[in-house]
Amino acid sequence: MLAKVARTAATKIPWDKLAKAAFPVLIEHTTKLLSKIGKRKPPQIDLHSTPEARITALENYVGGVEQDLKEAVQALEDTTTELSALASAGKVLTARVTISLFLSGSAVIVAVVCLILILLHR
Repeated sequence: MLAKVARTAATKIPWDKLAKAAFPVLIEHTTKLLSKIGKRKPPQIDLHSTPEARITALENYVGGVEQDLKEAVQALEDTTTELSALASAGKVLTARVTISLFLSGSAVIVAVVCLILILLHR
């Protein structure tokens, strides 16, 4: 019975509140980077320019997009790391709550047994 109470208390961690705190950060970073990538205009190429100039302009454009995508991947990686750390902290918190409830219940049982023994001894 006590283990059931401990398990129930351990599952009462407010995951929805934790998710509400973490997911907006993820969404904000992602939308910011994607909007930056989406606002990027294609290179202005003169139709009468040489093929080498066109290639250079396209290489610069692709290099910029590549850099933006690298930043997006890094931000997503950082956010994923933060979310996994949050999940690990939740697991640790669950274990601690379970242990503390188990120890509290054990202490109550020991106290009741000691009280009964003291009362019966007299």
